[in-house]
Amino acid sequence: MSDLDTAAFANADRGELSLILDGATMVLRPTFEALTEIEQTLDRGLVDLARDALAAKLKLAETAQIVTACVRAWGKEAGDKGASGANATRIARLIVDSEGGLHNALRTVGALLSLAVTGGYTASGELKPSTMTTTEKAPVDG
Repeated sequence: MSDLDTAAFANADRGELSLILDGATMVLRPTFEALTEIEQTLDRGLVDLARDALAAKLKLAETAQIVTACVRAWGKEAGDKGASGANATRIARLIVDSEGGLHNALRTVGALLSLAVTGGYTASGELKPSTMTTTEKAPVDG
């Protein structure tokens, strides 16, 4: 079991995703600060990172850095000292040791970054309400 075991669950209404690493549930919260940290640390833009995550082309270290920044953001918000002090080296080891390994982590990171680059999150990392509307009838052309 991980020393970063948050024993918490992601709150989908708040835009959080979870990743199970070595039996511990890590909650990822994509705040503005976390996303900015990711871009600065990796010296790459979010669109580029999202594209590579979805294509399973991110390196382990890059994936771990993204996960770490979002785990820290959740830890800060939740007052969880273990999560707020997460480090990328430890997260990378947990990714490798976890069921599904890097591939599984990339699926979650790809989803998280896709929402971030398409405007699916607020700056505080909360999921934006859907703007899609439905109608009973399709509009008539002409």
